[in-house]
Amino acid sequence: MARHGQHVTNEFDALTPQDRAYPAFMRNLFDDLVPPDLWYQGNLELLAQKSVGFCGSRKATESGLDVTKDCAIFLSERNVTVTSGYASGVDITAHKEALKSGGSTIIVLPEGANGFRIKREIRDFWDWSRVLVLSYFQPHHVWRADRAMDRNRAIVSISDAIVVIEAGETGGTLNAGRVALKANKPLFVATFADMSGDRGGNRMLLEAGGRPLMRSRSTGRTQINPLLTELGCDIEPTRAN
Repeated sequence: MARHGQHVTNEFDALTPQDRAYPAFMRNLFDDLVPPDLWYQGNLELLAQKSVGFCGSRKATESGLDVTKDCAIFLSERNVTVTSGYASGVDITAHKEALKSGGSTIIVLPEGANGFRIKREIRDFWDWSRVLVLSYFQPHHVWRADRAMDRNRAIVSISDAIVVIEAGETGGTLNAGRVALKANKPLFVATFADMSGDRGGNRMLLEAGGRPLMRSRSTGRTQINPLLTELGCDIEPTRAN
């Protein structure tokens, strides 16, 4: 098990477009362009599993994080891989809850492999057999806003469905939802009593065709059955935490 803060760049491997194992999502992502090398560490077999991508605010509310936790746990109990971008807020919560509940997660970096560290919030649950870390940027490339936006496109391409937790009226989360709709990927959008301000993008995505992801009035838990049905998953868990 890796240690927090461990520099793991020299443990990353690269797949070139000529490699048989080079994933289809990368070719789809770059369309007619020659796709770049893909740097990875962890379990590549996770790319063959059903996956749901999570996008949301770095400064998510407690309500937003509760929805994230519910979804990540419910999906992990049904052997669905949780995919996200390793940012603070929604992303790291999704990764953490997936691993904490015994599930698997794919991390898509918005920077090169040199910048990767196992974050404090997740280190106690880290298990390389259930984690895949990906970057298609050059190893020395640092975080930039445009790379974070591009990373979201990869999350959409990998995933069988997308969950948007809290999206503002501009920014990367809103853009990820629009990319999902354009690609005809099932898009589920968390609903809240207040859909203004930092959640204004949720309202916009629902109006554009996203499906509502609501919470039960009786239990307070997220009603995830429509998402499970879309994925073709059993409603009942296939394993317990």
